[in-house]
Amino acid sequence: MKTEYGFEVRTARDALGLLSRKVYEKFGSGTLPLIENVCYKLGRSAGERMRKELPVNDFNSVANAFAEGAKRRNNPVDVIEITNKLFHLKGYRCNLGLKGAGRELCQAMMAMDRGVFEAASGEEIDLEIIKSLAANDDCCELVFRRRRERP
Repeated sequence: MKTEYGFEVRTARDALGLLSRKVYEKFGSGTLPLIENVCYKLGRSAGERMRKELPVNDFNSVANAFAEGAKRRNNPVDVIEITNKLFHLKGYRCNLGLKGAGRELCQAMMAMDRGVFEAASGEEIDLEIIKSLAANDDCCELVFRRRRERP
C-alpha cells in the first residue's frame, strides 16, 4: 500500500523512513538528533550482520557489497568511484521515502548508511551528501570516506 508520499512500506526500514518523516513534519528539527541516533543504531546492527557475511571486510569490499545491495533492491545507482579510501555514488530513487522531505531529515536518516558502513568495515566513516532527492535535487549523490588509515 502506498503512503500519501507515493512510497510503499514493505519493510521495517521503510516504516522507519515513513515514521521519521511524519515525526519530523509534525514536531520539527528538534526531532532530528533522535532520528539520527535511532537510524545509526539500526545501521550498525545491519552492518554487523554484513560483516559476518562478507569474506573480506576492507573498505573496498564493503563499498562493493553496499552498491550490490542497492541494485538488488532495484535502486538504480551509478558507482562513480571506489578506492581504498572513498566510495562515491549516485542514486536515483530514495529507498527511505524522503523525496521532497528536506535535506535535514535526509542527513539524519543517512546515519543509517554510515552505521552500516562503519560496522561492516570496522572503520570510522565520514559521509558527505552532495545532492539529495529529499532536497528536490535530481539525484542523491553520496561520498563515503575513511577517516584515517588503518595501522
